[in-house]
Amino acid sequence: MGIIRALVLASAGTAAALFAVPAIAADAATQLPEAAPVPAESAPAWTFTAKPYFWMAGMKGRVGVRGLSPVDIDVDFGQIFDHIDWSPPPLMLAGEARNGRYALFTDFIYLGLEADGTSPGPLALFSAEANMNTVVWTFGGSYRVVDNGTATLDVLAGGRLWHLDADLTVTGPLAVREASGSQTWVDPIIGVAGDVALGNGFGLHGEADVGGFGLGADLDWQVQGTLQYRYSDSVTLEAGYRYLAVDYDDDGFVFDIAMQGPIIGARFRF
Repeated sequence: MGIIRALVLASAGTAAALFAVPAIAADAATQLPEAAPVPAESAPAWTFTAKPYFWMAGMKGRVGVRGLSPVDIDVDFGQIFDHIDWSPPPLMLAGEARNGRYALFTDFIYLGLEADGTSPGPLALFSAEANMNTVVWTFGGSYRVVDNGTATLDVLAGGRLWHLDADLTVTGPLAVREASGSQTWVDPIIGVAGDVALGNGFGLHGEADVGGFGLGADLDWQVQGTLQYRYSDSVTLEAGYRYLAVDYDDDGFVFDIAMQGPIIGARFRF
C-alpha cells in the first residue's frame, strides 16, 4: 500500500506540474531572468603516483656486528652489478598519494650486497668479507608551500626505517673469525622537495632531508636530483643521482655508510 500511495502522489505531482506550465509561461514575459547559479567549487581529488626505479647504489664506509671489529668496505657504483646478491633481487619502489597541497609519500628499498673489505689487526689490515641485506623504508607527509604553475616546493616530515642483516668474515694470518647480526631502527626526518618545469615536457626534480638526531642514528641524510621527461599525461621518465648516508653505532653494531650512484625510474600517475 505504501508503494502504491507513493506512485499516486508522484503522478498527481507530475500532473500538477504539467498543468502549471502554461501559467508559468504566461508570467515569464513579465518576470526578469534570474542569474545563473554559481557552481560550487569542487574539492580537490586524490591523485596517486607509483615509481619503480633502480638505484646503482655503491657503498662506502664501516659495518660492524657485536663480537667483531668493524669492517671497512668500498663498492663503487660502477661495480655494483658484480656485488649485488640477486637472490632475492633488489626491489625499489616509491609512491605518493596527493590531495591538493597535502600528500603522503613512501619509498622502499631492498638491496642485498656482497663486498670485500679490510679490518684492522694488531700489526696490519686483515682481509674481510661482508654479506649484507639492507632495507631502507622512507615514509611521511608533506605540505606544498609554493605552486606557481612553473615550480613547486614541498616541506616534509616523516621517518626512515633501516633494517640490516650482516654476516662478516675476517681472515687473519692465524685464524678466520666470523660473526653475524641484525639491527632495526627508525630515524625521524625533515626535508624539502621541489620541481621546476623547463618546457617541452622536461623538468627538474630535487629533494633533500636530514634526520636521526641521535634518536636512532646519530645522523641520517640524503640529497637527490633528477632530470624528468613527461612522456604522456600519466607517465614521466627520469634519471639522475642520489646520495644517502647514515651513521649508526649501538652497542657494537656499526653501520656508518654512504650510498651513492645514478638512479633511473618512471612515474605512473593514476
